[in-house]
Amino acid sequence: MKTLIENISGIDCVFTPMNDINSVTVEVLCKAWSIYENRENNGISHFLEHLFFKWWKKYTNPKAVAEAVDKFGWEFNAYTGEEYAGYYVKCAPEFIYQAIDVLWDMMMNAQFPADELEREKWVVIQELKMYEDNPMALVMEKWQKYYFWDNSYGWPTIWTEENINSFSQDDLFLHKKNLYTKDNVVINIAGKIENLDEIKKILWDIFGTLPENRLLDKPKFEKILPNEKIWIWTKWTEQNHLVISAPGFDGNDERRYAANVLATILGWNMSSRLFQNIREKQWLCYYIRASHMTSQDYGVFMIRSGIDKTRFEGWVEKIFEEIKKIANGEFSEEEFKNAIWYSVGQLQMWIESSDEMASFIWSQYLIYKEIETLEEMVKKYENLTIDEIKDIAKYLSDENLYMYYIC
Repeated sequence: MKTLIENISGIDCVFTPMNDINSVTVEVLCKAWSIYENRENNGISHFLEHLFFKWWKKYTNPKAVAEAVDKFGWEFNAYTGEEYAGYYVKCAPEFIYQAIDVLWDMMMNAQFPADELEREKWVVIQELKMYEDNPMALVMEKWQKYYFWDNSYGWPTIWTEENINSFSQDDLFLHKKNLYTKDNVVINIAGKIENLDEIKKILWDIFGTLPENRLLDKPKFEKILPNEKIWIWTKWTEQNHLVISAPGFDGNDERRYAANVLATILGWNMSSRLFQNIREKQWLCYYIRASHMTSQDYGVFMIRSGIDKTRFEGWVEKIFEEIKKIANGEFSEEEFKNAIWYSVGQLQMWIESSDEMASFIWSQYLIYKEIETLEEMVKKYENLTIDEIKDIAKYLSDENLYMYYIC
């Protein structure tokens, strides 16, 4: 299996053949999400994603779109994140041309009719309210603004009802024109790829009329940590939901592999410290997990959990005790090796299907313009030493920790 990269009509196209499976995933990815917004149009990238699934030129209403996809048993959906927007179809290999046709009509011929736009505002507002009623989602939204401040890195992807209700057809067409361009889009195909030359010809013919150059740049990321170590949001939830965070390593920093292993030891899986000592032995919570989140501009260690309000203070104290032990390097060679094996196993299972492989590829190439192979990543994990993990564990010391919770 070898990934091929070719510029077709000005667009980077990435092909990853997987001849032993019986599906193919076709994606159009674009660096166009919330960090490219300003205060007045924050939420427009998410709203645009909704309207992309409606009226096109060939498929002229939402029912026609749905029927075009459903009759072939396809999976048709979108990725969202602060750095990117992505739209994909997963299907049997014999339907790849129809999949490309659907994505082409979506990207090139979206209509954004005024009446549909007004109806969809109500749908998005209901989505916003759904997340506001979900404390596990809400605490992340509130934490993001607390941790990154009042800027595009800290704003939520949906934002406010006022912004949603203000969007017009002209706003959507302008945002699309500014960012959905040849130099800002990647077409990614992974799976059982047959007739590759024919596929390339089709891509050349139908995507060639995309605008050439992106007209918006993302803002410069400024690493300004919160000036308050603890922040609270009152929501009157049944539980208190908590995020403890610390600065980590961005996607260009090789230490991100060690950070992933450290987070695994602390709280990523069932044998981790937090899961065993907080949930299993002390029954203090239902969910608790540690992770290391990476983007092009920053990295963050994060511990998330929820607990009964009457036991909150003791619960937080116990979590900080476990973090302190890890920060002091108090973990064994066995824990280290188990975390390495777990990380390698997760990585290998990540790319078993065509959509998972496509995600593995685009998450690297769209943002960083390079691709590490599975073998290269596995080797980086296997070459780590316990001393490297202990060296970065100090990033979890008390002075680096910030806590946000809703109650």
